[in-house]
Amino acid sequence: AAAAQAGAYLISPFPGRIKDWHSAKGGRKGYPPMADPGVLCVKQMYAYFRKYGYDTICMPASWRPSRGADVEGADVDEILALAGVDEMTIPPPLLESLAARPATDVVQEVSAEAESATCIVPDFKFTEESYSLYWKADGCGVDKLKEGIDAFTGETEKLSDILAKKF
Repeated sequence: AAAAQAGAYLISPFPGRIKDWHSAKGGRKGYPPMADPGVLCVKQMYAYFRKYGYDTICMPASWRPSRGADVEGADVDEILALAGVDEMTIPPPLLESLAARPATDVVQEVSAEAESATCIVPDFKFTEESYSLYWKADGCGVDKLKEGIDAFTGETEKLSDILAKKF
């Protein structure tokens, strides 16, 4: 919501990482694709954007097998469950998995009309105070943002060391 309200052109939520977080915090190892916490979260974001007329593009990336890695064909569960969102970032191995499936397996599961009709999130405007309270309550967002920033910082430091040795 905050990204759309700020005029963000695009968001790229990671349904697989959201699923990982929920599984690690006591959730299930596998989920039916339409009950996957990452899928549900992305659908909620998409629904909010479309219901309230925000132009922000929803482009999920970072996929996991909803039903578990040991289930044949599950590697594209989240992709298939979100078919119909604005855009997706899909790595080549998963594109190959999709291409190997019968065409009838790939159907539109998400539409602007259907999602906006079921959106129950109000279009409240964030203030600094309300955003801060909301953020503190979002354990997944806080944990995953910290993890991402820490990883990015670590890789930046590695690159700095490599460049310092070369120059």
